Amino acid sequence: MERSAARGLFLRLAEGCLKMEWDSFLRPCVGRMQAYQPGLREEQIRELVSGAEIYKLSSNESPLPPFPEALVAMSEALGRLNEYPEGSSHRLRAALAEHYGVAPEQILVGNGTNELLTLIAEACLEPGDNVVYGWPSFVVYRYSAQLLGAEYREVALGTNGAFDLDALLERIDRRTKIVYICSPNNPTGVCVSATALDDFLRRVPRQVLVVFDAAYDEFVTCGFGGAAVLAAGGATVTPTTAAPAPNAAARGIAIHAAAPPAPAPAAPLAYFDGTRPFVVLKTFSKAYALAGIRVGFGFAPKPLVEAVERVREPFNVNTVAQAAAIASLAGGDELERRCALNAAGRERLEAGFAELGLKFFPSQANFVWVEVPDAEHAFDQLLRRGIIVRPFPAGGGLRVGVGDAAGVNRTLEVFRELFGGSQ
Repeated sequence: MERSAARGLFLRLAEGCLKMEWDSFLRPCVGRMQAYQPGLREEQIRELVSGAEIYKLSSNESPLPPFPEALVAMSEALGRLNEYPEGSSHRLRAALAEHYGVAPEQILVGNGTNELLTLIAEACLEPGDNVVYGWPSFVVYRYSAQLLGAEYREVALGTNGAFDLDALLERIDRRTKIVYICSPNNPTGVCVSATALDDFLRRVPRQVLVVFDAAYDEFVTCGFGGAAVLAAGGATVTPTTAAPAPNAAARGIAIHAAAPPAPAPAAPLAYFDGTRPFVVLKTFSKAYALAGIRVGFGFAPKPLVEAVERVREPFNVNTVAQAAAIASLAGGDELERRCALNAAGRERLEAGFAELGLKFFPSQANFVWVEVPDAEHAFDQLLRRGIIVRPFPAGGGLRVGVGDAAGVNRTLEVFRELFGGSQ
């Protein structure tokens, strides 16, 4: 055999022997996971859009920039980026402790609540354990369980769009480690009531950790509407929505002037005592408009905080993020002002959906879940008109973010174009 032919044969044999079998090499649980799919960005759809303006309403982001104090603090922090961040976020923990009246040793800080959820799972879960939560909700509850080889048990939401806490209790067994409660829930925007949470905490086994995800808690302005969801053909709508269009009755939509008193939403920090296995998670990404730098925080019993400290990455919250978060806490009335603007935009969306006879859940978040005849088709038609929302085809609905005044105007204009003549 000639030398060149022999060399070629050798290389082919070596290539076969050295070929990596990735399917067997990677952890099986990773192969079963799906990568997180963020909302579409403006540059991804520009060529599809006929108009000039694009409104990204798919990721529950603030339509406003960070607080003025935060912008100044971030600018001042840039000159220190040659150094590693403060490793324990000591100043941020101290500011959070003072702001919320919780001991610093009971405070978690992370790269968004996403990281905190994963860190809690890493500290608590082993293969064979299980977690329980409502569905649809935040997908990281599932991802963090899958990553640790734990079982995830998804429980259908109640008919009012909130977590059904009685149904969660029914799925708990001796291997349940964590129960997640999201309120206001993403993607429905509905809160669990204080009465329901009182009852749940009395009945949940003491060995189960309850993680209350309050990422949208700042947007809660009043009681929620329970089952009072607008429905074509005869249903109710909460008093917070505006009056229907004059032709609403002609389309068979019964809208009552008043709804029964709504149960008070649960205020999660009222249940935190630092002793019981109860965690509250919050974020600077939403109401504080800092999604781009990722700062999540939470309140947990000291032993759990210490466990999370052992498994988290060093320097997990960067210098600019820490500075912005501290400054935002000192923002005075700015948070209240912005949440009021969000509530006004939210009510305008709900009133517009009411006029069109579309079902929706009265929301306490910075988005509204609305049911449409064909969610995938509606998503595509909205996209082509410059409105990016989040479709949930399995649930038959869209999650529509509350934009600024122009964004709300354009959203309602497009919805009227698409659905105004079909009801």
